[in-house]
Amino acid sequence: MDSRLLKVRLFGILDKFEDKLLNFYLQNGPLALRQKLNLNEDDNMWKVVFDYLVYEKEAVKFCTRNFPDYTYSLFCENGPNFLRKSFLIEDKEYNDAWEYVLDYIGISKGALYEYVNNNKNYFKDLIYSGKTTQIRDELGLTRKKYDKVWEEILDLLLDCVSLENMNISMYEHGLKLFSNLYNVGRTHRSLRNFKKA
Repeated sequence: MDSRLLKVRLFGILDKFEDKLLNFYLQNGPLALRQKLNLNEDDNMWKVVFDYLVYEKEAVKFCTRNFPDYTYSLFCENGPNFLRKSFLIEDKEYNDAWEYVLDYIGISKGALYEYVNNNKNYFKDLIYSGKTTQIRDELGLTRKKYDKVWEEILDLLLDCVSLENMNISMYEHGLKLFSNLYNVGRTHRSLRNFKKA
């Protein structure tokens, strides 16, 4: 049977059970749905079912719109990569669904900034190790449309790195001043004047 015809027939069957599928997906997530259907990750049947939910029923967008507080908290606590893995939309073919989540929760609701702000030390370490492009990839801001957002994130990280460097240099400068002041007040004795007891 032609794969296109098979897909059309399968979509017809899925339409018949769409309420049950969608409800289970929304309540338990995609991994639980895959297990419930007894399908493997590499199974073509799972791909058809999952694509049906993501593209035809827009399940990811539906979850994001209807459960913004939950999605926001997941984003802030665990970051964009975790959220993308949770939705099982890591492949590039699901970029549109992911961009909806990133635009709606990450940018317009501020979860991306909150996540970066909460993990400044992690990102600061990446900057010091020369992995700044990894940060942009990790945050999902590689497309040109996110250039302004990336600039704002860089400003936030620059402030973090600058403040730390300023604090370290101020601390070192303070130690040097204290040492100089201490040396001025200290009585210096020559070793030649030292008398044996």
